[in-house]
Amino acid sequence: MKKLIAVLALAASTTAGASGWASFDVDAVEGRGKAKDSTAQYLRVGKSFGDVNLMLQARTARFDGGGLVASGETTLSTRKVSLGPVTPFVGVGYDNGFNGGPDFYYGLIGATVGQKIGPGFAMAGVKTRVGSTQDHMTHQTVSFASYNMPVTKSLGVNLNVSRSGQDIKENAVGVGVSVRF
Repeated sequence: MKKLIAVLALAASTTAGASGWASFDVDAVEGRGKAKDSTAQYLRVGKSFGDVNLMLQARTARFDGGGLVASGETTLSTRKVSLGPVTPFVGVGYDNGFNGGPDFYYGLIGATVGQKIGPGFAMAGVKTRVGSTQDHMTHQTVSFASYNMPVTKSLGVNLNVSRSGQDIKENAVGVGVSVRF
């Protein structure tokens, strides 16, 4: 966790020629099938360095009836390999396991697309786990969309939806705040 905080601080630090953002979001998560409902909190930090984009995400989910899962993900993309408005990304993730164990690492691949719509910015994407240090890999693909409505030049409100499939089946709806720096 200390390493994740250090990386988040580094990414959030101001750097000449770099732009960034940070957001805090809370999602109401509905488990589909036999999955439990939960409340998930996200801290996300993104930074652009020219054509390269770095994004860090810390997620904590508290399950109805008890239980906790925390995870962190780091993704990297570059506009140099974008296909029109679609930007692919790669990443790595860490999951501490249900109630603290057993923990594991996994790879990520995905893509996003974004566009200014009305006064705000809409973004949609998909990501999937590839490879894992788990004995029996938990497969998960997440489709997500978000709309950021500006309140001031640097402050905005986020509206989020997501749906995950494969081994983890969930629907989520959430709100949050974001800051640009």
